[in-house]
Parts: sequence; structure tokens; C-alpha cells
Amino acid sequence: MPYAPVSEDASVERVALFTALEAELALGASRGADKLAPFAAGGLERAARHLAHTRSPVALFTGFYVAHADTPAAETDGPLAVLAIAEALCALGREVVIVTDAPCAPVLDHLVAEAGLPTDRLLSPDTVEALDPALKARGVETVFAIERPGRAIDGRCYSMRARDLSAHTLAFDGVFAPRSGYTRLAAGDGGNEIGMGALPKSALFTHIDQGQTIACATGADALIVTGVSHWTSYALAAAMAHIAPDDAPVWRDAVSDARECHRLSAALNAGAVDGVTAKATPTIDGLPLETHLAKRDRLFARLKDAA
Repeated sequence: MPYAPVSEDASVERVALFTALEAELALGASRGADKLAPFAAGGLERAARHLAHTRSPVALFTGFYVAHADTPAAETDGPLAVLAIAEALCALGREVVIVTDAPCAPVLDHLVAEAGLPTDRLLSPDTVEALDPALKARGVETVFAIERPGRAIDGRCYSMRARDLSAHTLAFDGVFAPRSGYTRLAAGDGGNEIGMGALPKSALFTHIDQGQTIACATGADALIVTGVSHWTSYALAAAMAHIAPDDAPVWRDAVSDARECHRLSAALNAGAVDGVTAKATPTIDGLPLETHLAKRDRLFARLKDAA
């Protein structure tokens, strides 16, 4: 399905702005995303334009289960960004459904409740076969995966350290297939997430540790490559200032200091753990929230530089 076309303001300034945003988004990567980002050029703008203009319900997918943690649970990277995007879209009067699987559902359920969103906004299907009918029943036309494991070429799902996650992961790749009928958006930071199959295999195998094993084979129509998947919501908030200026204040509020702190605290209260350390600490991918907020501010600063 087509996403919103780029408007006629295809100026040098616009191209420079999104090039700068994507470059900033990839800086600070520890897993090779900075080397992958050039192969996904334009993905941020395409995704942002689509979200700004589509009026049909959007399904947001997330949830990386850390089975080897002392108390296994979903990781903090992914769910917080999804909630920020969901809150922004809902505040703008849009329909959203958040999709995860049973192992990650407790964390997402708590986050949805803490955000004040209706409980029916969370979908946790029992089987892969139940997913597509459930999405169609809600009128979903856009699927957006953020830090969600995807199938590698052997059909299994892997962690960044090549741990086999298949036993704990419901593979949602089917609705991200090229002929699924959905507009497919995705964001990831390590090569093993849904959407990364849009990149050349040679790049994934070369720049990602154990890429030949863990690289996801499932692609997307618009892929956002980021140093940490959590930054996806920041990048979209920055992009909206250019694409949908009237909506920009809502997006900025969704990633405010107060909201970000509240989401991280809520996730920890629900049992979430850091995906890098497997510890229940107030960090995301091994980094304190202050580091993430500084990245947000640098992305917003790129807007001022381009003004």
C-alpha cells in the first residue's frame, strides 16, 4: 500500500535536514547501525510523512524478551518509544493498536494503563494465525515495528549475542511480508529486528557482529536505522516539526522529560529489564535516560541549524 507522497517542497534544504537528522540518529551506535544507516537513507522522512497523513489505524509492534535475565521480562528499549508514538497519535485523534506477544505483554499492559490509554489498545494474539484477522477487524492498514525481533534466513529469531529467541517469540513477520497488503514501517538498531531485511545482506553480514546468523530477513517499505531504537520517537518528533508543524507540539510533548521519566519508571515497576545488561536498572540499552534525552535535544537542535 502506498504511503504519503513527498510534497513539492523537495528542496535542497529539506534534503539536507533529513540527511542531518538521519546522521545524528545513527551517531552513538555500538552495534554497527552507523554503518547501516546510509543504506536506509530517506526512511525517516517516508515513515514520518506516512504517519502524518494516513488516517487509518496504525499497529505498533514491539517487545524483545530477555529470557536470560534473573527475572525474564521485556527489555526497556522499544516499548517506551512505542508508547510515546502511540500517545502522540492518540492525542491527534488517531486510532492505534499496540501489538506484542505473551512474554512481553505484562510490561506493555502496564505501560498502556499508565498512559491512560484504553486497555483494548493492546493486542497480544495467542497465535501468529490470529494476528492478521485481528488487525483487519480493527481496520489497520499500517504496521510499524520498533525493536521487535524478526526471523533470520533460517527462520529463527536471535538476540544480538545470537541467543535463539524462537521459543519465547511469536514471529510477526507475516504481516510485514511484501504482499501482506499493509504499509510496512520499521525501526531497529542491531540488524536482527523486523525491517532490517530491507538492507543489503552484504551490509548486514559485514557490519553486524554475527550478522550471518542474526540478521533479520524481513524488510519494510520505510526503515529507520538508529543507534538505539528508543530514539525513533525522538526522530519522528523532530521530523514532524517540518512535515506537520501544527502537530509538532503534540509530538514534542510526547517525548518530554516528564513523560520519558514516567514511562521508564513504569516499565521498571512492571518488571522490564535493560536489554544489554539484563538488569532491572533505569537504563535503556545500557545508557541512562539523561544520555537519551541529550540525543533528543541534539535531534531538535538539527532543526534549528536548518532553519
